Amino acid sequence: MPEYTQINHKMLSVSLRNEEVFAKRGAMIAYTGSVDFAPSTSGSEGLSGMARRTVTGERMTLMGARGTGEVFYAYDGKSVTMVSLSGETFYAESESLLAYDARLTSGTEFLGSSGVGGLVRGAATGSGLFTTTLTGYGELALVSDGGAIALDVTPERPVSVDPQAYIGHRGRLRSDLVTDVSWKTLVGQSSGESYQLRFTGGGAVYIQAAERGGNR
Repeated sequence: MPEYTQINHKMLSVSLRNEEVFAKRGAMIAYTGSVDFAPSTSGSEGLSGMARRTVTGERMTLMGARGTGEVFYAYDGKSVTMVSLSGETFYAESESLLAYDARLTSGTEFLGSSGVGGLVRGAATGSGLFTTTLTGYGELALVSDGGAIALDVTPERPVSVDPQAYIGHRGRLRSDLVTDVSWKTLVGQSSGESYQLRFTGGGAVYIQAAERGGNR
């Protein structure tokens, strides 16, 4: 199986032994050994998954690396966070996904009228409500502005986050869009209604230290 090593907080290496890893296109910065690279539009989900992404608009731009050697990844000076899965599903914003391999099955999931994926891309106006999923046993790497942290969510402890700070979640969570005029508005961070993503249930929400696309 591919071996992931976090070199520092902004760089990742993946050791391959006649295996394949999928990564964000443009993220490969160096490699050693005998490795071939080719664009991949479907990752580990096949043609049906690629077709579904085309319909839903939840697309990933990936580069596959196959062979034997070590591949180094970094992207735009962003911080790298590793996540290990043990059979569960991780829901990720596709632009925050740095790398994963075929041990994890990628897919696209509709999250409903209050879906996280759509909210981050403007669900407040009713646009796309799909997100990328990764399921199985293995590792995945995320990139974020500033170090990412995971906030635990329990039935007794719901968590509200800025949609622009959200990068992914895991577990049995429900997300709802909440309008709150006092959320940032009163401290000068917004000029109108502001939105929160409120998570309930059991799991963890991953957030970054900067807002994607700037303040509302």
